[in-house]
Parts: sequence; structure tokens; C-alpha cells
Amino acid sequence: MSEVKELDWYMLAALGIVGGLIAIYLAYFLNTYMKVGYFSFLGAVGAILAIVWGADAVRRICKYGIGTGVPSIGMLAFGMGLLATLLGLKIGDYVGIVYVGPIAAIVLSLVQGAIIGFIANSVLKMKIPTMQIGMVFIAGAASIILMGFTTTIAGSFDYASMMKYVFETGFIAPLFMIGALPMLHPFNACLGPDEDQRRTLTLAVEAGLLSTIMFGLMSLYTFQANILPALITVVLGLLGWIYAYLAYFNKVKESGVTVLATGVLPKKEA
Repeated sequence: MSEVKELDWYMLAALGIVGGLIAIYLAYFLNTYMKVGYFSFLGAVGAILAIVWGADAVRRICKYGIGTGVPSIGMLAFGMGLLATLLGLKIGDYVGIVYVGPIAAIVLSLVQGAIIGFIANSVLKMKIPTMQIGMVFIAGAASIILMGFTTTIAGSFDYASMMKYVFETGFIAPLFMIGALPMLHPFNACLGPDEDQRRTLTLAVEAGLLSTIMFGLMSLYTFQANILPALITVVLGLLGWIYAYLAYFNKVKESGVTVLATGVLPKKEA
């Protein structure tokens, strides 16, 4: 199989930030303008774009052999992302301009990631070349994932909606765990000498779509009066997941080796 050039992580960062923000803004605008919840699934689209960005950052950091750091770095990312997201959305709520919230959240998360990355490399002396920028990226990705899936659950990303439909319902617990898994799991599942970026990121998309189905089911609580928005998210998530699962399976087969049938081993040596 011929070598395929890896996707640049700065390009994936642009995709995650710009694409992610556009998707959640579009979901909020259309839901608010049309007074419906049908476009909540767009929040999941934004989250999946950020998942791809974050999963690639995780693989680049963890390639340096930090072992159990693969799952723990995902939890660290979401811890940073959640704090920055809450503060950023609260800023939007405080100034009375909802659209300010996500931008403030992503900026704060990037700054927080830079600080944590500096501490990890310069104070704790981890000396991982990709750690500094990688921590910036996973914190930013986590913030967009949180806002994207919040939009999927609540139909909006504003601070009040997050408090009412994510925190007060207890959905923050599954959001923290199920939201983080698509970012940290792919490299954990695909690591090894033959790890391939495109196969790993295909698994990230597949896992993100599986999470989308779960958050679509959770949104049934939000959209009790009209469950159609939740059903749209679940159906689209399921169709996307089937496609992504088959795509990942094909990637696995491409990377596999041929196994030849040799028959049953003889009872006695010749």
C-alpha cells in the first residue's frame, strides 16, 4: 500500500475551530429564527469536526509513549475545556450578546491549554516536543465538543440552556465522558507501529457519531413537546454511524495482512 501524506494538524485545527463554530452558530441561528429545534443536529456536526481535530492532537502527543496518558489526557482536555467554556458562555450571557460566548470560550480554552502545556513541559519537565501546542489544541477541541453536543441536547449553546438542560438534568456527567471518548479512544484503539492517521481519524468520526446518537436520545427530555428534533438527530446519527463504521472496517482491512488457511495441524510430526 502506497504511503499517504498525513493531514497537517494546523489544517485540522482550522477545520475544527472554523467549521465547529459555524455549525453551532448555524444551529442556534436557525433554531432561534425559525422557533424550532430541528437544526440541533448541526451542533453534533460541529462537535465531530472538533473531535477529528482533538483526536489528531491526542495521537501526536501520545506517540511519545506516555502510556496511560492516552485516556487521562482526554479527561484533562475536557476538564480544561469545561472550565473555559462555562466562563466564556457566561461572558456572552453577561454582556447580553449570545454569539460572543463561543468565541470567548474557545479563546479562553486555547489560553488555558497553553498555560497547562507550558507547566507540563517546562515545570514538570515532560519534554515532549508536541506537548505545548498539543495541549492548546485538545483544550480548544474539548470546548467546541462541549458546546456542540450541548446544542444537540438543548437546541442552543447559551449559558442558560447549558445550565437548565445539561447541568440541572445531570447530563453533564455523560457529556463529559461520552464527549471525551471519541477524542481519546481512537489512538488508544489504533496505536502501534502500523498506526495510520486516516484510520485513526475515521474511528474518531465513527465514535463521534455513536455519541451523537446517545445525545440525540438525551434530547428527548428537552424536546418533550415535539420529539421530531431528537428523532432527526438520532436517525442522522445512526445513518452516519453505519457509513463511518463500514469505512473504518475497510480501513482496517486495507491495513491488515493476508491470512492463509493451513488446515488442521497434524497429530504427529512428519
